[in-house]
Amino acid sequence: MVLNTPTLNRNMVLETLLPSRVAREKSHYMMLVAFVFAIVGMWLAYFIFPHSASILTLAFIVIAAEPLIRRTLIQEEDEEAEKPGNPTTFIERHFDLIMMYSWFFVGLVLAYMSWYIILPAGDPTQCLSGTICGEFPTRDSIFSEQERQLSNIANLKENAGTGNVVVPILGLAVGSGGGDFWSVTQFLFANNATVLLLAILFSFLFGEGALFLIGWNASIIGTVMGKIAVQALANMPTHDALSILFAIGYGVYHGIGFIPHGLPEVVAYYIGAIAGGIISASMAKQVYRTNEFQTIAKDAAGLIIIALLLLFGAALIESYLWLYT
Repeated sequence: MVLNTPTLNRNMVLETLLPSRVAREKSHYMMLVAFVFAIVGMWLAYFIFPHSASILTLAFIVIAAEPLIRRTLIQEEDEEAEKPGNPTTFIERHFDLIMMYSWFFVGLVLAYMSWYIILPAGDPTQCLSGTICGEFPTRDSIFSEQERQLSNIANLKENAGTGNVVVPILGLAVGSGGGDFWSVTQFLFANNATVLLLAILFSFLFGEGALFLIGWNASIIGTVMGKIAVQALANMPTHDALSILFAIGYGVYHGIGFIPHGLPEVVAYYIGAIAGGIISASMAKQVYRTNEFQTIAKDAAGLIIIALLLLFGAALIESYLWLYT
């Protein structure tokens, strides 16, 4: 007797709650998704791996978002193969995916800023109304790697004035001729181009691996905004709801200062991530010996050139801000 077994649904929970079609059409939902993932990721990382919570929070966020982004990249690759275009129309053709990344990025920034303000700095044991007590994730554990990175950035900025700068990861000295405008620009461009290369490689090798780098940058910006808000709140005579809202607004206001150079940088990373992800999706279909793959590869190469141009423009702006503001 032959039994009729039901077909297993391979979609994960997220695909049921937020299908990729809905996420593409209403990309602002990704901000809420990122906020929820950040909350869950922080608590899981802290209580399961408290000594590695800072990095594992991002890992859990990426793991949760992977199914949705993967399916969207596959759809983008199919559309790219059916209706290929030139790199100059990339933003128009992939605007929905760029907006998904953007809203996801914004959601993580706001989540990290909010939890930097909310979480206790040292003692994990907190009490509500003096009667209900419990253990909470601490700011020191959740943001330890971000704090260390901000310290490194401060050291780089200080050394940029003397020209003694080394590109992280590669370990190459760049702009050692002095702390003038062009040497600092050269260093910043080399540093950001390294991140772009990693975004492309992560997307190519792991499909959605660039999500980790995008999430990392969002966590850094959110931490900076949270630190500014906490400092503003500490200078206020009261810590009521109105004061907290004002401190949050103050942090967001200072976060706007990242836009002139941060926006082209982040967009460049998006482009690199999407280019690498689309190539990865096409290779997963085993079409790398067909005209379809050649078309996609040429398009991706053009996208990488556009991303590099964006990074160079961002380096010019950031160099000016570092040296003259």
